Amino acid sequence: MIVTRCPHCESADCIKFGKTDTGTPRCRCHGYGKTFAMNPKSRTMTPQKEADIVACLQERISQRGIARALKVSRLTIRQIGKKCC
Repeated sequence: MIVTRCPHCESADCIKFGKTDTGTPRCRCHGYGKTFAMNPKSRTMTPQKEADIVACLQERISQRGIARALKVSRLTIRQIGKKCC
């Protein structure tokens, strides 16, 4: 059995509490009452996807169109657009 510790209070009194949207197991601390992912996945933008967004912006494709095609939020597209262009 894997002993999972709460990242907030370091208690070992945690139980399984379902899964996240990406399929990562979630736990809940009995003492603190907070839920957390056991091994959270990274949410960073890959350099390839960022390059694709920049290329689409340079081709003057709409932000909504880019968001639909690349499955990213419009806010992310705006932030990358400010950074590069």
